[in-house]
Amino acid sequence: MNRLALALSLGLFACAETALPPSDGDLVPEVAISGSAMAREYVPHDGFHVSPVLDAPQGATRVGVLLQVLGEGSVSVQARGFDVDGTPGAWRALAVTWEEDDQRVGNIDFGFDAYAAQIRVSDPRRVGMITWSAVVPVPEPERGAIGGSMAPLRAELAALGVRDRAAWGARASRCTDGDPSKNRMAIHHTVTPSSGDPASRLRGIQNYHMDTRGWCDTGYHFLVSIDGTVWEGRPLDFLGAHVGGHNTGNVGISFIGCFHSSDCSDWTPFMPPDAMIDGASAVVGRLSSLYDIALDAEHVKGHRDHPDQGTSCPGDFLHARLGDIRARAGGATSDPRFGARYVEQSFPFASMPFVLAPGEVRAGFIEMRNTGTETWEPGVTFLGTTEPRDGPSPLAAPSWPSDHRAASIDRVVPPGETGRFEFSVRAPLAMGEYPQFFGIVQEGISWFSEPGEGGPADDQLQVRVTVTMDGVLEDGGTDAGSDAGDVDAGARDGGLDSDAAVDPRDGVSGGCGCRTSGGPTSFGGWALALLLWTRRRL
Repeated sequence: MNRLALALSLGLFACAETALPPSDGDLVPEVAISGSAMAREYVPHDGFHVSPVLDAPQGATRVGVLLQVLGEGSVSVQARGFDVDGTPGAWRALAVTWEEDDQRVGNIDFGFDAYAAQIRVSDPRRVGMITWSAVVPVPEPERGAIGGSMAPLRAELAALGVRDRAAWGARASRCTDGDPSKNRMAIHHTVTPSSGDPASRLRGIQNYHMDTRGWCDTGYHFLVSIDGTVWEGRPLDFLGAHVGGHNTGNVGISFIGCFHSSDCSDWTPFMPPDAMIDGASAVVGRLSSLYDIALDAEHVKGHRDHPDQGTSCPGDFLHARLGDIRARAGGATSDPRFGARYVEQSFPFASMPFVLAPGEVRAGFIEMRNTGTETWEPGVTFLGTTEPRDGPSPLAAPSWPSDHRAASIDRVVPPGETGRFEFSVRAPLAMGEYPQFFGIVQEGISWFSEPGEGGPADDQLQVRVTVTMDGVLEDGGTDAGSDAGDVDAGARDGGLDSDAAVDPRDGVSGGCGCRTSGGPTSFGGWALALLLWTRRRL
C-alpha cells in the first residue's frame, strides 16, 4: 500500500475558535492539479514545490486536501495561511483523516483566521493529483459509520440501473435539511481523474466533502462514471450542496472527470463519452417524470448557467452536450443533418505552447466523427474560419484552399465514421499572438453550428500561435482542448519566503464547488501558451 510520510510541525493544531461563518455552500476557493502540472507550474524552493497564493476573501481557518499518491515513496504536504494584512503564518503539516489505497483526505488547520492560503509539496512525482481548498468548515459531529442512505433508493431509479450508496460503501449521511420537492437539475463535473475504480473515487469525494468542509455528505445527489453507470450520492430527499445559493429544489448530477478546454492536466478523456451522456440522460428523464421537471434549458442546465456562479463547470465539452442530454432524456431520436464530434489530433494538448518563428509553417490534422445524417465529401465539407465566419486568417498557409478555408475533409465520410482535416498554419512575420477560430461547413448548404445542427460551435475550435524571433520549435499544432480554471492567479516574490509578508489580494480569487483545476499560474510567466482551446461560454 502507498504510504504518505507526513512532515510534522511542532505538534498538532486543533481548530481555533473563529467568528467566521462556515464557507458558503460550494463557493469555496479551490484548486485541482496533477503532479506533473505541479512540477511544471509550482516553484521549487527549499526542497518543496510551492504554489501561488490562493485568495480566500470570505476567510478560512484550514486547507482541506484530497490527494492521490503514486508508488512507494514519501511525500510531504504542508500549508500556511495569511492574515488580513498579508502576513504568513507558519507552515503546518497535513493531518490525514481518511486513507484508502492511493487516496488520502486530510486537513491543515491554521490556528487563526486567514484570508489567503498556500501549499507546498515535497515531491510532485509522487502525486497523481491533489485538490486543495481554503475553507471555514461546518462544525463536524462524530464520523458516521459505513452505511446506506437514510431511505432506500427509489425503485424507479433502481430500475434504470442506478447503483445505491451501499454499492460503493458510502459513509452514513449526517444530513437533516430536507428538500423533497425537486423542480430543476444542475449538471457538473468533478474535475478529478475519471480512471480507476469509480466506487473508490466516490468514497474519496465524499470523505473530502465531509472531513474538510464539514458537510453532512457528498454535495451531489448522483454521480456518473466513465462507463455510464450512475451512482446514488446524497439522498435525494435532502438539500444538496452543489450550486451556491441555488440548491433548493435542485438535483445535483456530476460527471466524474474533467471536461473543459484547458487545465484538465492529464485527466483524459476531455470529451464525455456517449456512455456517460446516455447514463445521465436516462436519470434526467426519469427524474423529469417523477418530479414533473421540464426538459428545457431553464430547468436542466450547467452549474455555470445559474446566476452569480464564477465557474466554468461543467466544462465546455460537457456543456456542449447539455442539449443532447435534454433531448435523449425526452426520448428524442432525430439527429441533426450536420454534426461532428472530436476524435483525435496529431499535436500536443492545450497545455503545450505553440511558438513559431516568423514565416514558419507547421502541418497537422484534426479528426472528427460524423454525428449527423448527411455524408461528408471532399470539396464540399470544409474546415472554415469563424469569429467572424469566412474572415481571412493571418495563419493561412499556401496549402489552404482559400484564406478562409483551412482544409477539406480527406475522404467520403458516411454518418458514424471518422474523417480528417489535414492543414498547415504559417506564422505571420510580425511577432505577437494570433488566435484563429474554426468551424465546419457544408459548402453552400449549412454551417454545422447553425441552430438545429450538431456543432461544433463557432467558438469551440481555436488555434493560437505565438510568434517570436526565437521561434521555439516544439511539436505544436491544433488541439481540441484539454476543467477549467476560473480562479485568477498571482504569484508574488514574497510568496516563497516563509518570513515574507504577502498581500493575499494578489492571489487566486474565486472558486468552484465542483472544483477548479490546473492550479494557479503567475502573471509573471508561469502561464503556458494554449494551443487549441475551447472558449468558455457563459
